[in-house]
Amino acid sequence: MSPAQVPAGLEALRELAAEAGAESARAVGRLMGGDGSLEDVAAFDAADAAALATLAGSLGRELVAVGMDLAGPLPGRIVLLVGSADAERIATTLVPSAAAGSLDALGESAVVEAGNIAGSAFVSSLARRLARPLLHGVPRLTRGSPAGCVADLAGRLAGPALVPTFRCAGLRAVLLFLPDAERVTALVAAREAR
Repeated sequence: MSPAQVPAGLEALRELAAEAGAESARAVGRLMGGDGSLEDVAAFDAADAAALATLAGSLGRELVAVGMDLAGPLPGRIVLLVGSADAERIATTLVPSAAAGSLDALGESAVVEAGNIAGSAFVSSLARRLARPLLHGVPRLTRGSPAGCVADLAGRLAGPALVPTFRCAGLRAVLLFLPDAERVTALVAAREAR
C-alpha cells in the first residue's frame, strides 16, 4: 500500500515503522558486513493473516522467522522473516563453522541473533521517536511456509500491521510490526501533543 492509500490514522504509524525499519536494515547490514536500506512499508488498518503471508511469500516458499513480543507501554509483536537461502547466508556469514546447506543449531542461533539485532534496532528507534522506554522479549525462531510462520509468531491479529521490507548485504527481509492498536494510538497522540 502506498502512502497515498494509507488512511490518515495510519500515516503516523507508517512513518514510525519506516524510520524503525530503516534502522533495522542498517543494523543487519552492519552485522552482515554491508549496507542496508528500506524498500517499502505496507500498512494495514486491520492485520490480516492471509495478506501478511502473501507479503512474506515474496521471500520464498520456505522461510525462517524470528518473533519477539513487545513489552512496556507498547505491547504487540515484531517478526523478522527471511527466505531459507538468506537464512543460510546469515548463518554462514556469522558462524562460518555452521554446516553448509542446512540450518543446524549453530546456524539457527546466528539467525536468532540477527533477528534480535533487527528487533532491538527497530524498538530503539520507536522508543526514541515516542520518547518512551520500549522493550522486546526473548526471540523465538520458527521455520516453514509463509502462512505457517505468520500463524506461529504473529499470534492473534487484532490491530494494525506495518510491514517494512528491506535489503541488507544482498539479502531481503520482511519485518511485521503488530502493535496494540489502542496503546499505539495513545502514544502517537501524546508524542504529537508535545
